[in-house]
Amino acid sequence: MEITILPNRSMTMEENETLMQALVRHRLPVQNICNGKGTCGKCKVRIKGNLVSLPSDLDLKHLNETEIIAGVRLACSVIPEEGMVIELDFLESQDRKEGVLQDMKANSLDPGFEKVHVKISEPTLNDERGDWDRFVDALDSATNRSYNKTSLYALNAISDVLRADAFALTATVTKDEVIDIEAGDTTNRLYGVAVDIGTTSVAVALIDLNQGTVMKVVSAENGQTVYGADVISRITFARESQENTLSLGSAIRRTINHLLEELFAKTDVRNNEIFKMTIVGNTTMHHLFIGLEVAHLAVSPFVSVTNKPLEFTAKELGIEINSQGKVFLLPNIGGFVGADTVGAIVGAPSVLGSGNHLLIDIGTNCELFLKTKHKMMACSTAAGPAFEGAGIIHGMRAKQGAIEGITITENGVNCKVIGGQEPIGICGSGLIEGIDEMRKAGIINKQGKIVDPERAQDLSPELVKRIRMGERGREFVLTYGIDQGFDVTLNQKDIGELQLAKGAVCAGIKTLVEMAGITVPELDSVTLSGTFATYLKPHNILNIGLVPDIPSERIKMVGNAAHVGAIRALLDHHELTMAEELYRKISHVELGGSSTFSNYFMDSMYLERLS
Repeated sequence: MEITILPNRSMTMEENETLMQALVRHRLPVQNICNGKGTCGKCKVRIKGNLVSLPSDLDLKHLNETEIIAGVRLACSVIPEEGMVIELDFLESQDRKEGVLQDMKANSLDPGFEKVHVKISEPTLNDERGDWDRFVDALDSATNRSYNKTSLYALNAISDVLRADAFALTATVTKDEVIDIEAGDTTNRLYGVAVDIGTTSVAVALIDLNQGTVMKVVSAENGQTVYGADVISRITFARESQENTLSLGSAIRRTINHLLEELFAKTDVRNNEIFKMTIVGNTTMHHLFIGLEVAHLAVSPFVSVTNKPLEFTAKELGIEINSQGKVFLLPNIGGFVGADTVGAIVGAPSVLGSGNHLLIDIGTNCELFLKTKHKMMACSTAAGPAFEGAGIIHGMRAKQGAIEGITITENGVNCKVIGGQEPIGICGSGLIEGIDEMRKAGIINKQGKIVDPERAQDLSPELVKRIRMGERGREFVLTYGIDQGFDVTLNQKDIGELQLAKGAVCAGIKTLVEMAGITVPELDSVTLSGTFATYLKPHNILNIGLVPDIPSERIKMVGNAAHVGAIRALLDHHELTMAEELYRKISHVELGGSSTFSNYFMDSMYLERLS
């Protein structure tokens, strides 16, 4: 049996296979937060044409009437039929990773790669040097350096390249190695890419290594999300079989290669003109990308295969840039604290200044770095996917239609929506501001409980009528549905998910600060990193206790510092050296099993300013 996946893909089904199982098997993008158990309601697809299946009990539970009429179904509940036509991504994406880095320009430019144009004397009976020999002699003379490494790839190409343009060619070199040779003068065509492999999404920045400018940034959902929403679920999947491990590696490499194709389509750069790539990501993403064992990361003492900085050729990794191009993976620190944390430090170097500085890289897996006068320490805490909108009944990533900001007055609720359209869900920044606004208005108390509307004498009638009973307990209506046909709400379970996430972050901060022998008031700065963090407001994160109470002027948002660090390492090879020095100096702290963390975690669940 075959079905069609729009716009131009067909998929062969196996007997008794759900649509979700087939999409995962064919490595097609679909949200799979609950691993196909039917509990998350996020694996929405649209069935087109006249073969729309009747809604299942799961569809009726998770979808509204408008969606059902429009042919939207949950992939985990669809039993495909011959000739069925499926649309996977029917929401226009507006990933915020793309806008944060676009105007960045290099502070220093020394990528460690350069192109050298040389004109070489032609052979004669009196000069019978080999083609490679005469080329290397000319290159040594032009650069005052010796190039002793010889690749079979270049040796096979040298004779044809020399004679293609009257013995004039351009060599791409790094250190004492010739990476590639091209006929003629191509010295103005030298490019690199910096990659941020996030648990949820992946961003790739194309950089002109001659000018030091960011040409284009593209991003997409991490292809591994079909196997689980967080690192633990993916490690669990990988441990089941070697085939699963290979599938996870293939998924992320395919995501990166698709983003490279998008860059090539949007610019005049070709894949063979990219000679350097830098990569950051947490330890799990790092290991799965290169196919390393991740089983030991999931059990104490949470040991990685390697934390060292790594270098490979693009050909070795199956990355579709110049096959001889170099791929550099920044070092991990320890446990789940990976190269993304090192990248964030490189990308936000002010945290290494004099005094006590805390860096928080907020995401599904939250990493903390603390620098004091005497030591540098780092830890990770499992915040979970709530900050990305997962596990929230109307949660979604920052796409068109997502509520990203909320103001509540006695007259009602005002929502800021990405794209200015009718809201269809809420993303992480909207969730945090919404819960803070609900707290300030008296709709919820500091324990996170939604008040009984019959006893809410201090609330205006407009706010009282927005509190109602839903399938998951009390809920508060943010917006009433019109065209989409459903209301966007925050319910008691949603608030609990946010409390768990922010409680883990706050408890991690308190634990790390105590272990360093200082107090929270002694912190000179708290820097929040991550694309998500860019859209947070200091007073919101202080009011709900995401960060312990400090003067708001000490809080800084620096955008996606991990990706900035990857770009800086791409532009200046000295930053790679700095990253290697950092990972040797930073002590990793494991919070698992820490009674101090457990005690702080319980206290950090309250929605209030926390000392």
